[in-house]
Parts: sequence; C-alpha cells; structure tokens
Amino acid sequence: MAGKNVSTIQVVSHGPSCLDGVMAAAAVARFYEGHKVYATLAGNSDADRVIQALDIKSDDGGEIWITDLSWNSTASADRLAELSARGARVFWIDHHRTAVSRADAPEFKVPFAGKVLDEEYSAARLTFNYLRSRAGELSDERRAAFEAFEPFVLIADDHDRWIHRIPESPDWALAVQTLGGITSYREILKLQEPTMSRKLRSAFESGEDAMRRSLELANATLVDRKLDNGITLRTACCFGYSSEVASHLYKGQHQMVVALFDLRSQGVSLRRSADSDVDLSVLAQTYGGGGHVAASGFAIPDLRRLPAERLAEILSEQLEKSGS
Repeated sequence: MAGKNVSTIQVVSHGPSCLDGVMAAAAVARFYEGHKVYATLAGNSDADRVIQALDIKSDDGGEIWITDLSWNSTASADRLAELSARGARVFWIDHHRTAVSRADAPEFKVPFAGKVLDEEYSAARLTFNYLRSRAGELSDERRAAFEAFEPFVLIADDHDRWIHRIPESPDWALAVQTLGGITSYREILKLQEPTMSRKLRSAFESGEDAMRRSLELANATLVDRKLDNGITLRTACCFGYSSEVASHLYKGQHQMVVALFDLRSQGVSLRRSADSDVDLSVLAQTYGGGGHVAASGFAIPDLRRLPAERLAEILSEQLEKSGS
C-alpha cells in the first residue's frame, strides 16, 4: 500500500489511445506519485498476451492494476494468481458490460486485493473513487495533490459515457488519439490543472485534420445493408478516430448499427443510433471482443486480408485479358 513504501506499481490499462484508459492509468500513477510506476496500454485483443507477460519487478511483489480492460483466457487468471501467490497485490477495475456480465467466469478467478466492476461510471472515475477511499494512507500534501486530479477524471468520464456536459472533453479524446496513449499519459502527469499542454493542443489540432480525412475515407467506402429485422447495418473503412467518424455516420439515422474497420488499428468498432436497442457488447463478444451496450469493438485477423484479396481479383482479371 501507498504508506508501506511499495517499490513497484504496474498498470495495464485500455489503449493504445483511449482517453478513459489513459486517465485511469494516470489516476493510479498520481496516487502513487514518488513510486516506480510502469504503465502499459493494451487493446482488447492484446489483453491476454500483455497480462500473461507480467512478472514481479521487486522483492515485495508490488502491485498490479488492470483498469478499463478485461481478458478472455483462463491462462491469464492463472498468471495473475501465480503473481499474487508470489506477493503481488492485484487490482481490477472495469466498467465494460462484457466484464461486468462475466464477473464470475473462470477466467476471472483471481485472488484480487481489490475489484470494482460497475457500469455506473467510466473506468477512470471508478479507479479514482476507489483510490480516494484509500486516501488516508497518504500524507496531507499528497492527498491534496491526488484530489486535484479529479477534474481530469471527470473529463474522461464525461466523454466515455457520452454525457458531453464538459465542452472540451471530446477535444481531449481527439488529442490523446493523435498524440498516442503513452505519450499522452506522460504529458497529463505533468499537468497540475486540466488545461492542455502545448503538445496536447498541437495534437488536437492535427487530429482535427486527420479525423476529417478518416471521415472522407469512411464516406467513400460506405455500404448500407437493410436487414429483415428493420436494422440498417452501415459499414465502412476509416483510418483512426472511429468514435468520431461513427458519430457522423449515424447522426440523424434510425435503427442503425455502424461497423467501422479501422485500417490503422486493424480492429472493428461498433456504434449505434440513439433509437437503437441492439446490445453491441453481445455482438462484439461473439467475435472475442467487448465493450458497452452502445459502443464496442473486436478484431478479426482475416479482415486484414480482404482488401488485398479483392484487389487481386480485380487485377487478375485484367492481367489475364492483357496476357491473352
């Protein structure tokens, strides 16, 4: 614990460029300011690999925090249980429905030192609230410094739950996507108040241009398919900024599910129109992914080959004509 001179804190949080995952990791780092904190940001499809690669970094075992992220393999549970037996204190905090609904699954049978699974708030806010309940371990000065991080956490909560009562929260999400999760994490930890640094502001401005280009790609590749159950499935490609692009594609639409194949991350992002009641977390879980009711994602390696296969079909036909 913070008052017992824990030598290492390892944080595995959702990434690689998720505002909520970055802020959750930063909340842990702010609480343990002055300690050795190692942060890794992992995508959903990478969670098992990253967790199974964890190891003890100090004689006392240290602490391992997994925030805004879940996993699928019992081998990951076995690894965490082994690390716990060797002295590590393991904490897990998540708010995704695919984690909350599977809380008692075999892959989560781990002797956690602390666990919070709750859809009420974002992972960053859940993490902050949990650590605030332990603030008595801190000196008055460090407690005040930690409490001052709450406005950062509320920005992440506002954007991740699509409340958007804080006007600048989408700007922070765009900046983090553009700058990259780990660089953003380090930049945020330098700040004393929630005003973007020059580096974050520059990333936001670059992100606006990049997001527009990604939206242009999505519009150029858009395919609509009307399903028998009344749902319209809108699919497209994008290059990053999938949440922002999707919000443009379902705006003003009815009973629509948007599926974006992100050429940058090689993953699929699912979003839905406001009047849709499709549980996207269940759909994503079918393909080994997860997320929330209205925003989820997954990865299918075979999708990466499809553009190349289609290009081969087009060019082969023409080359055979030319050759004859």
